[in-house]
Amino acid sequence: MCSACCKSCKAPPGCSRCPPMCCSPGISYCIFDLESAVFDTRHVYKRAVLELASSYNRSVPEAVLIQCGPMETAEMAEMICRKCDLPVSWESFRFQLNERTSDLIANPTLMPGVERLVTHLGKCCMGLGLVTSCSESMYCTKIRDKEDFFDSFSSVICSDDADLKASKPEPDVYLIAMRRLGDAGPDCTLVFDGTPKGVQAATDARLPVVMLAEKDLPCCWSELATLRLETLEQFDPEEFNMPPYSCTEPPPRKSKSPSQRGSQKSAGSQRSSTVTKKAAADAEADEGEEEEGEGEGQEVA
Repeated sequence: MCSACCKSCKAPPGCSRCPPMCCSPGISYCIFDLESAVFDTRHVYKRAVLELASSYNRSVPEAVLIQCGPMETAEMAEMICRKCDLPVSWESFRFQLNERTSDLIANPTLMPGVERLVTHLGKCCMGLGLVTSCSESMYCTKIRDKEDFFDSFSSVICSDDADLKASKPEPDVYLIAMRRLGDAGPDCTLVFDGTPKGVQAATDARLPVVMLAEKDLPCCWSELATLRLETLEQFDPEEFNMPPYSCTEPPPRKSKSPSQRGSQKSAGSQRSSTVTKKAAADAEADEGEEEEGEGEGQEVA
């Protein structure tokens, strides 16, 4: 018999391949942040900042790079120009930074483990949503040649969405994503985000969030996250009462044990080898005795 969570946890609309997953408390919907949980672009701004600063014969201290983590581009550009004494206005540096990051993320790679997870969740009839800080046109550019993978997401919220009034860390984008997924609610929806502002937004929307943080990100910036990981390869669906990978993936192949016939043949070969060695040893012993006997006969004569 279904539990009380069935009121909000139901299978995604149009899914007739399996029964609702709400018969036990757990996650039925997942929302991913494109830039930090699907595409691995966490290091893009850091690389762009270092390259641009180097072009002005300047270096950026690690402490400054860490401070840039939760900042908007304008705030980041202003701080770097001031801290590193760049011979350029922060407005000009921001423009250069936007251009360089656009080049670097024109064809981004997928986050390790995300393809396996999204494929698994799709086969389990879970509702999948996607949020992004880029416009719809830029989103279409980013996912080029990966359209089949992104068809798994039934809802996509872009930065120029008509319903979106405030960006992260405001919770609007996650509230809209939940609403468009249908019956998604805080008790059955899980967020994957890799930025402090994204974690704040998800938390304010009363959603549990898995933070995919860079290794050197200070722990205080992930305190609000339900779980902190470096990549989705470390994510175990069963920790959130979601179907295990074994439900949708074939079991690993077992190594073939040698056949009985092969074992018998091998044992026979070993016995044959032992007999041969013993015969050779006996022959050598006989030859030694013969030589000894001949030597004794010559002495007597």
